[in-house]
Amino acid sequence: MIDLLVYFLIGIIASLLGSMAGLGGGFLAIPSLYYLGVQLQYVVGTSKFMVFVNSIVSTYRYSRKMKFPAKLYVSVVVPMILTAYVGAYLVVVLPSKILVLAIGVILLAGSIRMIISTQGPLTTQSTKPTSNRMYALGVLSGSIAGLVAGVSGLGGGIVNVPVFIYLLGLDPHLAVSLSMACILPSALSSVIRHIIDHVVDWSIAIPLSIGAVIGGWIGPRIALGIKKETLRKIIGLIIALATTRIIIEAVIELTSIQG
Repeated sequence: MIDLLVYFLIGIIASLLGSMAGLGGGFLAIPSLYYLGVQLQYVVGTSKFMVFVNSIVSTYRYSRKMKFPAKLYVSVVVPMILTAYVGAYLVVVLPSKILVLAIGVILLAGSIRMIISTQGPLTTQSTKPTSNRMYALGVLSGSIAGLVAGVSGLGGGIVNVPVFIYLLGLDPHLAVSLSMACILPSALSSVIRHIIDHVVDWSIAIPLSIGAVIGGWIGPRIALGIKKETLRKIIGLIIALATTRIIIEAVIELTSIQG
């Protein structure tokens, strides 16, 4: 019962922070499961199921307050679904930490800028990308996000949110809500692959996901009540913590392989 309660609380906290930042919650659930001694082959798949549940609940909550740009959503989601499935497969067959390490370093630099910068997006109303360029950036962002999500167990928003804010010039609230909506189908794709590979521990995934229902319900309400500049800094801090974790993890694994 104590273990179930711990997993339940992890689900609440991870999903609350994840839904506020548009990341899903895997950035906190994965290291927590590692620390609690869950077998390594089950950590990513089990966490991804929680992220899937969180994305369902938080997307519903955000959709009641915000309208998503449909064409941009499609341009991000379609490649995310494909590459998330590929990334989930790579977890089983390849040491894919080099890719995660390289992308993690880039994202860490971007997240630090979000925290310390007093300026807004790199785009202004007059310099926002054209529709075609916006959709092209959406495809690129979704492709990388899906791959990183499948490999690392994160929700994919760790890539999409900075792109949405700084390259596409979206309001932080819209960026977060759009990111959670994009996570939903790609998380489903990864979960299907993980279930096929039998790497989801249901005794852990169920209490995590019950907590995710609560966290995914509360997180969007908190995020929508925060000023956009404050939310941008909070997002930057959470992304920095998440990317620092995956960088450290990747370095340790690569070092152990070389040793």
